[in-house]
Amino acid sequence: MVAIARTVHINAPSNKVWQVMVDVEAWPRWASYMKRLERQGEGELRLSSRVKVTPRGLPGSVWEVTEFEAGHSYTWTTQLAPGLRLTGGHVVEADGVGTKATFSLAASGPLSLPAAPVLSLVFGRNTRLATNGLKAYCERVP
Repeated sequence: MVAIARTVHINAPSNKVWQVMVDVEAWPRWASYMKRLERQGEGELRLSSRVKVTPRGLPGSVWEVTEFEAGHSYTWTTQLAPGLRLTGGHVVEADGVGTKATFSLAASGPLSLPAAPVLSLVFGRNTRLATNGLKAYCERVP
């Protein structure tokens, strides 16, 4: 299994950071590695929501929200290929002077071990770009 997590402090209230994080279709505004995210249903992001996520230069896959705690966290998963499941985690926590936001990515299944070197690089880059982009966006946009 390959797992990477990155946390960043954001000078913005946690409810604002949460709203930006769950507005998945707007991610390309601040997550530079994303081409498009498309909700597969109506209403706000919630447990069982499905989102087609298309990173730049890669084919898209449908992610399903498997855990959801409104205002605090959600986890989603996708079966990228037979034998390769990806899990993404998103956590928002007030830290007294702003917000602590954490993004995590993990791979599991038989293909995760041979793919570990590449996945570690991609996961490291994506969590860095996501947290840095979220911070810059939330601190810039009123």
